Amino acid sequence: MKLSKDTIELIKNFATINSNLLLKEGSKLSTISAQKNVMADVDVTETFPSFGIYDLNEFLAAMSLFDDPELTFSPDNKSVVFSQGGIGSYKFFAADASVLTAPTKEITFPAHEIEFDMSAALLNLIHKSGSVSRSADVSVIGDGSKMTVYVGDKKNATANAFSNVVGTTDKTFKVNLKVENLKMLPGDYKVSISSKKISRFKSNRSLVYYVAVEADSTFEV
Repeated sequence: MKLSKDTIELIKNFATINSNLLLKEGSKLSTISAQKNVMADVDVTETFPSFGIYDLNEFLAAMSLFDDPELTFSPDNKSVVFSQGGIGSYKFFAADASVLTAPTKEITFPAHEIEFDMSAALLNLIHKSGSVSRSADVSVIGDGSKMTVYVGDKKNATANAFSNVVGTTDKTFKVNLKVENLKMLPGDYKVSISSKKISRFKSNRSLVYYVAVEADSTFEV
């Protein structure tokens, strides 16, 4: 088996969410953070066996030893060998599923009251402005007429901040998220937010991220 560039990119992204990865038999990859506040799943072109990876960055580093590695999983799925053209090989052993933090079931996303489009440019600006303003918070605010994304100190109205109107709304709400939890690959996303305190970032492919909404959020919808 060889992994496509897209799949390698996705696995690298998943490593920023959790260093564990439990491959399940089939073509869907999923991960969840240790704090259980960020989850992601995606369909890929490859079909994997069941295989537990404790340190995903080490797995990626081992694979990077070769320019175009071939992955050969053992019949018992307890190891995988990376190799290329007879120039040596690297054996990587699986971890038991019991020691891994991994999703135990798929998320059924509840009915949502808030929806807007987030462009790749806006996602990038959220991260950059969070760094500039030294803010860990990003809020989606509805005032009954417009919907605004705000990055700054959510408790200080006079703090330096970035804002961008992303749509209109007849609802009033303030949804708080953590910038550090927006671990999406660069791209455009359809954002849906439920008053059940969960948000969904859906790309134009099968890639979906679920991010927990902070407890101090308010919904007057």
